[in-house]
Amino acid sequence: MNPEKSKITQGQLMFFVIQSQVGVGILSLPHKLQDTAKGGAWISSLIAGLAVQVIILILWALCRRFPSDTIYSFLPKIAGNLLGNLLGFAYIGYFLFSAGTVLALFADVVGKWVLQATPRWALLILTLLTCIYLVKERLRVIARMFVISSLTIIVMVLFSLIGYTHANITYIFPIMEAGWWGIIKAANDALFPLVGYEVLLVIYPFVEGKSYGKLKAASLGNMLITLFYTFEVFTSLIIFSPGVMPAISEPLLYMLKGFSFQIIQRIDLIFLSLWIFIVSNAIASWLYMATVGLGRFFHRGKHKKAVPYAACIVFILAMIAQDPSITDLYDRMIRIFHYTFVVGLPLILLIFSYLSRKRRAEAR
Repeated sequence: MNPEKSKITQGQLMFFVIQSQVGVGILSLPHKLQDTAKGGAWISSLIAGLAVQVIILILWALCRRFPSDTIYSFLPKIAGNLLGNLLGFAYIGYFLFSAGTVLALFADVVGKWVLQATPRWALLILTLLTCIYLVKERLRVIARMFVISSLTIIVMVLFSLIGYTHANITYIFPIMEAGWWGIIKAANDALFPLVGYEVLLVIYPFVEGKSYGKLKAASLGNMLITLFYTFEVFTSLIIFSPGVMPAISEPLLYMLKGFSFQIIQRIDLIFLSLWIFIVSNAIASWLYMATVGLGRFFHRGKHKKAVPYAACIVFILAMIAQDPSITDLYDRMIRIFHYTFVVGLPLILLIFSYLSRKRRAEAR
């Protein structure tokens, strides 16, 4: 990978984080949070965003100690060649599994709402072909695409505002019905739809500017997505009564399905089309993170050569997750992997790198 041709601006980093974080979870998140936190579900979303910000600080602190390295190249420097490379392969597996999980959930929603008669394999292949076309390009090209596609989020917000014509603010009261424990417990559920910010581990050295500017860009991206998720959760809470919400798995789509104009009859399908575009970008981001590692290990840094077979692995993972029990298993596994590879390991590596550098300084 040519460093000069792969450099992106801090603004593009912000949009990269935004597109990596927005995924399948936005459609079902209001349903899941309301089930646990009741009227305080929107507070759970904000707490999850704050937790993500703390994790971003950990990832940034680790990356800034190795400003010219991706996670695949600084792992051996911290843990040694053998363990470091093994951890690198583990991260590749995590990124591929995350892409497969998102793709599987994506196919479930599209198959349920739009293309009921389309075979699952066809949906997966069409989506992956789009992702392959994007991922094989340089990082700068991918980042520019993410900047443009982020405009669709604004349109999604505008569509959601239509629901406020039938809003009832009393539906969120009492806000503390579930208590702080219920709100914090729901925040844990809200944490996983916000995943994707770990892209910082891979693209950090390819971002122009100083380290604090990179932190600011990543933090701003997380803040915007947190506000977007909170807005959508709050909107769902004031549109659907507490008695109805538990029966609606994708409240945003159901809300828009009930509205129509003289020219546009199915607003929910337009919303879903924009969502498909965004989720494809999220899958592409996961695929890119994995192929950078595969390119380093097997293709002398040329990640594009790893894209075809990495996409095949993602396809297989998504095809396996056809049964709801397998999907639930994937969901439990991704939670464990997230805490391991995005929270636990980076924190341990940060502490270890700090201590090892301090020992070397004392030895001198």
